[in-house]
Amino acid sequence: MVYPKYRLPFEELTTIDERVDYVHNQLVAAQLALNQLLEKEGMPPMTVVTRDVNLRVLLQPNTGTRVARPSPLTGRIVQLIPHWPDGCNALVDVAVGHKDTWIYPHLVDTFVALNDATPVLTVNEPIEKGEEIWMIIRNADGREQHAITVTATVIGVE
Repeated sequence: MVYPKYRLPFEELTTIDERVDYVHNQLVAAQLALNQLLEKEGMPPMTVVTRDVNLRVLLQPNTGTRVARPSPLTGRIVQLIPHWPDGCNALVDVAVGHKDTWIYPHLVDTFVALNDATPVLTVNEPIEKGEEIWMIIRNADGREQHAITVTATVIGVE
């Protein structure tokens, strides 16, 4: 008995570009079908968007501050990217969170201090539109000022 050979629908596609185009078209078709179903039920289509919230401060020697920005979306914080420039020498402490929740590090009243580092952190934290995303920074360097940046990526609906 000879069994027919099963092939994936995109197996004939030879380049990665052709495969990406195929998958993209499949996703677009699925989104279109979902929007049609929502319209049929009298519901507005839910367009998911991505927004970045940038928190940045130039911190003078031996000072600390708290910087906050409102969330532009209701959804989830999915990524945090803190940046310590070269020269911080683990003297600049950073903590990031929203509302009363500490996200990075996750323990309350704890901080992270690095040098010349930009870790990309994957998180999954629910957030409401208008809720504050904050960072607390403390510069223990007695001589130099440091510019610290944290970018929070939020995925959700407006």
